[in-house]
Amino acid sequence: MQRPDPIICGKPGAEDIEANANRVTWLEMLYLHEGRDKVDHPQRGLYTGLFKKHHLWLPGSDEN
Repeated sequence: MQRPDPIICGKPGAEDIEANANRVTWLEMLYLHEGRDKVDHPQRGLYTGLFKKHHLWLPGSDEN
């Protein structure tokens, strides 16, 4: 992965608006990819665990 990572904040707190927006976009994409927006999905409405499950999609990521 190229640094700086576009979803890691470079400023303290909530000041890095671009990085926070990128993170929200990434999680929303994973949410829709898993079909969690569907009424019959058992984790509908939950974003919990999405990054951990899919972090290997990121180029340069490893299992740690």
